Amino acid sequence: MLKSLSFIHVALLAFQMLFAIAAFAQSTRMYFGVMNMDDKFVFIVPVLALGGFFGGYLIFKKQKYALRAKDTLQEKLIGYQSALISRFLLVGAPSLFAVIAYILSGNVFFLFITAIMAMYFMFLRPTREKIENDLRFDFNDQLADLEHEEIN
Repeated sequence: MLKSLSFIHVALLAFQMLFAIAAFAQSTRMYFGVMNMDDKFVFIVPVLALGGFFGGYLIFKKQKYALRAKDTLQEKLIGYQSALISRFLLVGAPSLFAVIAYILSGNVFFLFITAIMAMYFMFLRPTREKIENDLRFDFNDQLADLEHEEIN
């Protein structure tokens, strides 16, 4: 499971970065403007980025706590994988929208937001320690699950 989560994480991060690099390389007009009131994306992109950041965190946290009540390790891991992929998508989607906003407007501010979201996305990389801490299981839980499976 960790390998598949790591692969999904790297693939989504690479897609974000390659899309941003390709957009930057293809652009013919560029400017940096945070206070450009004519550009509707100046308001939409930051709100979506913050919504993805906080929404991903809150939804993941809620799902994580619900998983602790599951009976088997297998159920916990499947639920954790689903929760983490949801979080990845909630962080990655605003980043991709920011690149699209850059393509349409030429405002480099949107690529700056994409870079910030990508740095945060790197922080979300799944590790064994994070999974164990999030699900709060240890060797004794694993042993109990193995004994239960052997009985059935």
